[in-house]
Amino acid sequence: MIKLKGTENKKVLKRRRLLYILVTSLIFEGLIRKLTPSFLGLPIFFFKDILCIIALFSIANDDLKGNALKINKYWKIVFVAFIPLVVNTGFLDPVLAPFALKQYLLYVVVAILVPLSFPSGQEEAFNRFVSFFTLMLIPTALIAMLQNALPSSNWLNLSTDGSNLEAFSAEGYLRVSSTFSFNAQYAFFLNVVACFLGVRLFLIPTYKSRFWNFVKKYSIPFMVISLIIGSFITGSRAAVYGSALCLFIGIIFLGIKSPKVVLGKGVVAIVFLVISLTALQALKPEFFAAFNKRSENSSEYSSNDELAGRVKGNFFNWTNWIFDVDLKETILGKGLAVMSNGSDKFSSYAYSIRSGQHIWTETDMATTVWEGGIYLLILWYGFRIGVIIFCYRIWKSLKEKKFGFAVSFLMGFLIVTGIGGTLSIQPPLSIWWWMCVGAIITIKNFDKRKIQAPFTKQIPNANNMPQIYNV
Repeated sequence: MIKLKGTENKKVLKRRRLLYILVTSLIFEGLIRKLTPSFLGLPIFFFKDILCIIALFSIANDDLKGNALKINKYWKIVFVAFIPLVVNTGFLDPVLAPFALKQYLLYVVVAILVPLSFPSGQEEAFNRFVSFFTLMLIPTALIAMLQNALPSSNWLNLSTDGSNLEAFSAEGYLRVSSTFSFNAQYAFFLNVVACFLGVRLFLIPTYKSRFWNFVKKYSIPFMVISLIIGSFITGSRAAVYGSALCLFIGIIFLGIKSPKVVLGKGVVAIVFLVISLTALQALKPEFFAAFNKRSENSSEYSSNDELAGRVKGNFFNWTNWIFDVDLKETILGKGLAVMSNGSDKFSSYAYSIRSGQHIWTETDMATTVWEGGIYLLILWYGFRIGVIIFCYRIWKSLKEKKFGFAVSFLMGFLIVTGIGGTLSIQPPLSIWWWMCVGAIITIKNFDKRKIQAPFTKQIPNANNMPQIYNV
């Protein structure tokens, strides 16, 4: 590990602390809101945004390099391209315009914050961060199991505003949200942490403490079991199928890098998953009840047909109405962030759109077109697909095997969420996505150092202190 200079080290530690706080606040936001007075609900809800704004000021004067600099350049170009949409939103409701920018573009900062928190030579610190993040599977699953055992009237099973959630149950079986504000946010977390669990298999931390070495040695089976329980106990197909699809794509990327690893570790992991899933279903069927109810065949269509319909609708249902609105709205939409969570609480315009027209664009592409028209559809998806291609090139360029294997799993979440995820209306999902991008950039920086290491030598300076120079 490289020791940084005093001031540089302080900066890194502050950013790393900020990242840990951001991740922890996202995971426990719902639980904290339930435990605190209702008047604190809004400040807690916006706490993640405050942290991201602090991160923005933290990196503002930094001399960015490499892939972090590239992301920053793309970010600035997209910001300029957003100006017509922000101006259009400002005319509709001035209050909504800054909120809209936050929803779409603020969280990109996390992609830069991650590599700045773990600069080249700080690989061990990054491995510990990955370990910390994946370990969060265990407490979140324990809370979810507790919720499952409690009646729906218990405070832990109420919404963050104290209302009963029985209306969202699956034929009487509660769909739990664990420590998160909403069931969907727990599903988002499970999708991303499933891929980071793949990273954890190859980037293994080391500890001086016997306790943490014990945790490192024996925690993975418990984390896998927690992932299975968490995914099914939510009753959310997005959690189960989303995590499975992210891992499946990750395994494909891993197979391209090394078929031997897939045939070795991959087979062992799949066997363990199957045995765990079978055993859990036999021992704790109540954990699977909500999911099974939601997956049962309906009157005319099977759950698979319904799922296929939802996937198709996610990408094409906006075509049913886009050309029925006037030309301006077809091009620039009805205003950014009108469909975002919470916008109707402070924006009278967003409230009138959502209540007066009884519209809720659940899917990301429909939301994008509704809010920003064809212009935003091209811009927003172009940006996202561009980031996916950017990260794919990084994955392809990695030389060190373990880094290539780790990024393979991150590519799974990046692709699935980047193409179909509701990044424009769900800040937690957006933060997870950009954190994934930042992790890929960070791993690339470690890979570069590994490649350069054999071609460095020490040259004494004027003070006879050794310095490292590339030769």
